[in-house]
Amino acid sequence: MSEPAPSFSAEWWEGFLKESRQLSCPVVFKGALGQARAALFRQAVLDILATLARLRTARYGLRVYAAGRLLDSDEMNRIYDSPPQAGESLECWSGRVFPQTPFGIILNAGEKFHHGLSCEVAQMLAPLFERVGLPREGIQFSIFIGDYDKTPLGIHQDKRGENVIHLHVGPGAKTMYLWEPEQYRHLTGEQGIPERDFNALKPHARTFRFESGDLFFMPEGTFHIGAQSELSIGITVWQYTHTNQMLADNLHAFLLKQLQAASDGAIVHDPSPPQDTRALDAILAQRRLPDEYRGRDYDQLLRLAYLDWRHCLASNAGYRNPPFPRDDKASLEADDQVLMETPYRILTRDTMPGRMAVYVRGNKLEMNRHSGLIAMLDRLNQNQPCAVAELLELLDPAWPEKIGLHLLGELLRWRGIRRLEPPSD
Repeated sequence: MSEPAPSFSAEWWEGFLKESRQLSCPVVFKGALGQARAALFRQAVLDILATLARLRTARYGLRVYAAGRLLDSDEMNRIYDSPPQAGESLECWSGRVFPQTPFGIILNAGEKFHHGLSCEVAQMLAPLFERVGLPREGIQFSIFIGDYDKTPLGIHQDKRGENVIHLHVGPGAKTMYLWEPEQYRHLTGEQGIPERDFNALKPHARTFRFESGDLFFMPEGTFHIGAQSELSIGITVWQYTHTNQMLADNLHAFLLKQLQAASDGAIVHDPSPPQDTRALDAILAQRRLPDEYRGRDYDQLLRLAYLDWRHCLASNAGYRNPPFPRDDKASLEADDQVLMETPYRILTRDTMPGRMAVYVRGNKLEMNRHSGLIAMLDRLNQNQPCAVAELLELLDPAWPEKIGLHLLGELLRWRGIRRLEPPSD
């Protein structure tokens, strides 16, 4: 008998696609993560909680429930004031913050908050996306923490085109209850069972139990609810392949985001006749459409937005949310060595004569097109350690050194590259 394929290898993902019937069937993969990786991921989630406590914000979908009740903004201050400490376990932290109280925490966009966790998950998923392509609207983490009886959201169905790879990192186990859409509608329609009546619907559910180190896949469209009486963490990686209409809506939002201007607070009447559009002059003057977008018709605008969108995703290993930029004002010197952050790539696209876009970790940077700059980015994309001095030599020799250092500094700031520490004596 042959040895099983290593978890998350190309061969393993082929088995995953077969078992899940090409992403259409729920299935549990026992021990896919392993206990060592589960423990590291658990610690990463505690680090994310500490970061959110420091930021003191619920902006990224952070919701905290205690004894089944959603905490309000005043109660959240107590959570922010009690972050996980260095080396503190999930059990110790939760016992300190929620003494003898079942609790649940849900947070979205978790990939923005922990560089190491995001990199490792992206490397794990890379062979799958090489096989099936990136989800059209990217991926993101939602993280579930606690010992709540059942998911506070109740029985629900996610949006069309959203499937999930649940990485269960424990320490406790979790059970998912699933109903097919037609089955759920029959039970709550013709059979008259009240929607979200878990006790009445439970006997009709398919049940999937998984433990620390396991992976659970749930396809799009199912009605579901999770239950975990044991303290545990689940990192859910959502793949978004929404309907065509939802994709169009998101592209429109993407276009509008590039036109945003600072709010001026103006609230005025317009006494001019209906055919006079001059009231828009002040509004349009504050908005700077990228030059590449100017003079385009609707079809062309949407295609350009999709080009930008796909390049942003591809440069960020599929993550739809860019990471936070570095805030330590780090700079590079000629004698430094740098390396690409894997599995990410720096992509380029010609936009207009003499101009190009550079995509790094989901961010779009626009600049003049230079063959030396393209050579420098190609060298970085080889994913081999490289001396900054060697990269500077690829640029136009007429450029001052500070120009090349500035460009590399931007890649460092946006986490496309990292500086290598010099070897210790």
